[in-house]
Amino acid sequence: MADPLCSVVIVAWNRRRELKPALDSIFRQTIAHRIEVIVVDNGSEDDTLEFLQHSYADAIQDERLRVYAFERNEGASHGRNAGIRLARAKHVCFLDSDAEIISDNAIERCLERLAQGLERAVGGMIWFDRERTRGFCFGGYITHDGHVDCLRTQTERENPMFLSTCFSVWEKTLLEELRGFDPFYFWGIEDVDFSVRAYFNAQRGRRRAATQYHVLDDIHVLHEMASTGRKYEAGNFEKTFMDLERQRLYLVLSYGGLFEFFRNLLRGPFRVKRFSEVGYRMPFQFRHQFLSAWWFPLIRLIKLPVDWRNMRQNHLARSPHPRLIAGKNTDNSV
Repeated sequence: MADPLCSVVIVAWNRRRELKPALDSIFRQTIAHRIEVIVVDNGSEDDTLEFLQHSYADAIQDERLRVYAFERNEGASHGRNAGIRLARAKHVCFLDSDAEIISDNAIERCLERLAQGLERAVGGMIWFDRERTRGFCFGGYITHDGHVDCLRTQTERENPMFLSTCFSVWEKTLLEELRGFDPFYFWGIEDVDFSVRAYFNAQRGRRRAATQYHVLDDIHVLHEMASTGRKYEAGNFEKTFMDLERQRLYLVLSYGGLFEFFRNLLRGPFRVKRFSEVGYRMPFQFRHQFLSAWWFPLIRLIKLPVDWRNMRQNHLARSPHPRLIAGKNTDNSV
């Protein structure tokens, strides 16, 4: 395949069972003969690599599929950044390894929309179930204090603030302009951070015109939400609070700057409602109040210069290089 129209990037970790529906849905696409698939394995401990080489030997042979692997789990951001660098097409589609494209013309429709030049990234309607009764993500929205607005995200699609990398198609030049996905987010909301950065387009601290997104209502994707690769611990207050609050404040700093960061840092611990929003399942104790109101803000202030510096680096350049497992090497391989 000398000139693919779209490069589909899938990052996988112990997802051997889920990968088959995901890959088969790509190879059912109406323009499958013009699509290249790049699977970046994050050090899986099951037989993911052997399964891919055996079950998709024909796709590997005719250059529709290339398989790369890290020696260890480097996280979703590094995996997607590697996929961006490896992509040969001008448009990159992200698909979660536990997702399945229901609409056989999905990628073709997305490319047609992008060809109109109205947006630089488009998505579809992503569902929890095949019957399409429970929405997972249509248009993505966040609140002023850095939380995902779940109700709007699962019901609305007009003027979204972010697109889910469960399924979305992007101009590769936009992915490069935004310097890729921030590896700070190892196990969640890396796509929210990236999309919101593009939405506000605060590239290297300079405000520019916002990037617009569009969600096609005739494109449908199933997201099965596999249990592997998810480390949320609802019953552990300290770990959960530290992880989620650090992500939230880092996200606010990324798109809102120092003013929004300090505003959220000061008012956040006193908004008790937030503790039920993120799903803590234990009584709110004095120790929790101390951690959230004093200890955690102190840590974040001390580490603010480090976070501020890291989020402005070129994440694409920082990401490690996976090794080629199966498929033909290309000029822009890493």
